[in-house]
Amino acid sequence: MTRFWPAGQPVTTWGEREEAPAGFAWLGGPHDIEEYHSRWRVHTRWWDAEEAIWREYVKVTTATGLLCLLYRDLSTGEWFLVRVYD
Repeated sequence: MTRFWPAGQPVTTWGEREEAPAGFAWLGGPHDIEEYHSRWRVHTRWWDAEEAIWREYVKVTTATGLLCLLYRDLSTGEWFLVRVYD
């Protein structure tokens, strides 16, 4: 079963790299990122500042084996966990 949060769950990150952070904290525990699978950007409704979405998504595997989808809100720099795959 895949867990999905459309708006994302805020996560604290550390060790920023080019692709994504080196790790993130979720549910009170640290998750070091071991492998990066893909990265893409989404910029929708750019003509409407109030409704615009500007994000960079990364699909990663953590050292504990979680396959996750994270995104960074490019307007604020904050990171969010969107999906955890089983």
